[in-house]
Amino acid sequence: MHNRTTLFTICYLATVSAGIAASLFSAYLPSVVFDLTGSNAQADVAGVGAAAGASFLFGWAVGAVVIGTLSDRIGRRMALFTSVLVCTLGIVGTSLVTSVGALVIIRFLSGAGAGSILLISAVMVAEAWARSGRARMTGIIANSFPFGLIVSGLIATMIPEWRTAYLIGGSTVILALGVLTLVPESEWWALSEKQHKQHNLARERIFEQQFRPDLITGILLFGSMLVGLWAVFVWMPTFVGSVGIPADAQKNRALTTIMLGLGSVSGGFLSGPLAEWLGRRGAAVVGYLGCIILTAILFALTVPVGTVLFSLTFILSLFIGLNQGVLVGYVPELFPTLIRGVATGVCFNVGRLATTAAVLFAGLLITWIGGFGQAILIFGSAYFVGLITLAFARETKGLELPR
Repeated sequence: MHNRTTLFTICYLATVSAGIAASLFSAYLPSVVFDLTGSNAQADVAGVGAAAGASFLFGWAVGAVVIGTLSDRIGRRMALFTSVLVCTLGIVGTSLVTSVGALVIIRFLSGAGAGSILLISAVMVAEAWARSGRARMTGIIANSFPFGLIVSGLIATMIPEWRTAYLIGGSTVILALGVLTLVPESEWWALSEKQHKQHNLARERIFEQQFRPDLITGILLFGSMLVGLWAVFVWMPTFVGSVGIPADAQKNRALTTIMLGLGSVSGGFLSGPLAEWLGRRGAAVVGYLGCIILTAILFALTVPVGTVLFSLTFILSLFIGLNQGVLVGYVPELFPTLIRGVATGVCFNVGRLATTAAVLFAGLLITWIGGFGQAILIFGSAYFVGLITLAFARETKGLELPR
């Protein structure tokens, strides 16, 4: 029990650091763009934000698949250490950039670390609670990521200078040392690895016919969720800052980031109990429907900056967090141990490549249609893909984690 508690604590904090790496950029985006280009025009902010955001997501996809594959071969512990170290280097490196090109490159590095942290943490927690409590624990761990949004919002509120903020964020290097000294290897992985060697069993292959339906299901579910999620998390702080009083723009961006984080964390705590009650599919239906309804209310209607808008932001993010928590727990349950890292990485991140294109295209779309809100609404339609896919997904409630 002590080992599981230590593992969960380190994984939780590491995933928070991934959330900081992802969201601190959104909180300071206009300041970063002005510092690097001398311009604060909406087209320039949208263009730089789209390029850096797409680079982060592409790095996330590449890093998660590569390190996920590595985790199936050398173990979960060293894969987690590598992830945290890469993410920390990306955070510190961001504070040192002097050009947009350097920013785009370093955001790729940050994404590679952040994406693999979320993947390996989810797999390790699922394997630590392999026989019971998986949905509850993976739901919490998945949404420790948006807790990083809360931290980012607080940092943005207290520290106006973005380079200083990123240097503070680099303190996550302590977690890399914590992984090496405190985190035990996954017993579930070690046992499966030992059994395969003792009995000379061939490793399963991710693209074998028996795994293809689950692989396609996981890709469509997670990918559709990501398109809507990232449109909101990347663009909404800037959107709120642009429609309110200019003097309050930084404060409104920070508060929006905090509301997104609080809502998503709250949704994560609800995801486990709901998945145990309604099943994984039923809970995901609730998540997708909530995201569709709240996205339509927030971005199809004109909601002035104020209490109502921030409250609706919290509720939208709650459904996003609920959905993410359910899916982060559900996908690892579909695959056996020695392909769980790579299979989960593919499901989490093939859709992220589409999201990368979506976020990059969003920068152009914002310019074409004249607003961040309209772009978020368009990309929110991806939730319908996930809702339809659930009709073909298999239920894993009550089943033991596959060996």
